[in-house]
Amino acid sequence: MTHALKMRKQFILDPEKIRTVRKITKSKTDTEAIDKAMDIVIADSEIRNVLLAIRGKGKIRDIYGRCKD
Repeated sequence: MTHALKMRKQFILDPEKIRTVRKITKSKTDTEAIDKAMDIVIADSEIRNVLLAIRGKGKIRDIYGRCKD
């Protein structure tokens, strides 16, 4: 994923969640952890959209439960 523009933002976030995300993503900084977490959410959304688009068009089973409507 390319990043053409970086923006400085200020958020109030739960420090325990940040520590957990840093550990899961093996990030060195809070910024890196949040960036990786956003990438994961975006990728998950794209996967979900594809699964919804092909639902009923074959014998593909969503074993991760992403297509529960």
